[in-house]
Amino acid sequence: MTAAPLGYFPASLSATLILARQSSGPIETYLLRRSGKSAFMPGSYVFPGGRVDADDIDVDFWQAHMDLPADRLSLALDGPLERRLPLAVAAIRETWEEAGLLLASPNGHSAGMPPRTSEPPVFSQWIQALDLRLCLSRLGRWSRWVTPQVLRHRFNTYFFLAAVEDGETCQPDGREVVDGLWITPLAALARNLAGTLPLSPPTLVTLHQLLAHDDLEGLVERTRRQPWPPVILPRWLPLEEGAIIIEPWDPAYGDPHITIDLDRMENDLLPVGAPFSRLWIHKALSAG
Repeated sequence: MTAAPLGYFPASLSATLILARQSSGPIETYLLRRSGKSAFMPGSYVFPGGRVDADDIDVDFWQAHMDLPADRLSLALDGPLERRLPLAVAAIRETWEEAGLLLASPNGHSAGMPPRTSEPPVFSQWIQALDLRLCLSRLGRWSRWVTPQVLRHRFNTYFFLAAVEDGETCQPDGREVVDGLWITPLAALARNLAGTLPLSPPTLVTLHQLLAHDDLEGLVERTRRQPWPPVILPRWLPLEEGAIIIEPWDPAYGDPHITIDLDRMENDLLPVGAPFSRLWIHKALSAG
């Protein structure tokens, strides 16, 4: 094995699930607060998700434990099974482990649910024992993010989206994540700007994108039809305290000599809902 080049760290394949619900008002999403002991984004609010693990990549097993037939899986995932199916499994598994919501259905008879313990059981074994089928049909495709190369903890993350149905509930595990709440994108962004609800950069951008949608049913259907969007690979410009994140749609994204006027930082903050292409991370506060 060769060492990674200076200033470059490999990205772990991972998956995230945006949980959304709607009754009579705006769309709400479910956010989890990462433990303050986490090595990556401690204390930040994120969507459920995590790394693809060895159990997730057993494609032959998981094909038989999906709510779609094998000949429809590649179409539903917009890609080859060996690459896309582990992502869908990881998104569903991590959502179960972190948020207590399992997108699965019994195979023709009533079934229990796998336990949430301090040492999570092998997910595939519980799915097989309970004869469950993961509800892949409920997943839509949202985005793909890759952490900037200069950061030590990097992830190549596929973001799925699913609607939460009536009667389904979420509960944080109390270990990896220590708090959970349903909140509208607008309220979450406002609290982030006020410094009371720190958001990870991909979460902040995603919530801003969701502001443009007021019909969850239509949004879900669109995400099931659309292909995976182009990858989002931000640039990271370190500051004495924090950093500036340059998104790919910023006009200066490709400029190797971007300059930041530190004296104008606070005056340049935009109101919630305004289009932006840069994020300022200052200590525990991120703002667009």
